[in-house]
Amino acid sequence: MYLFTIEARVNPKAKSAHDFRDVGGAFVNCYISFKDYEGAGKLARILIREQGWIPAKETEAYRLKRSTLKTKKDKQYYSEALSYGYCLVFHTWPKGRNK
Repeated sequence: MYLFTIEARVNPKAKSAHDFRDVGGAFVNCYISFKDYEGAGKLARILIREQGWIPAKETEAYRLKRSTLKTKKDKQYYSEALSYGYCLVFHTWPKGRNK
């Protein structure tokens, strides 16, 4: 399992762009259940694009073990990624505000 944190912005051409008109961007935590690091990173970017966002720079990436997780939410996201192959968590900020 890998956890990537990728900065992203809304794709103005996406169907969902109207729903995010007040959003300046997001940090996306991507829990990816994949054996290969490079493949997991590519998959994370593809999944972000499928949600109508444009991935920018990767801010963090590391291998994740369930035993190191501390919060109930992190354990929930980890379990979801095991079940479905991935879990994306968007932490957004409003337009006009710095990250």
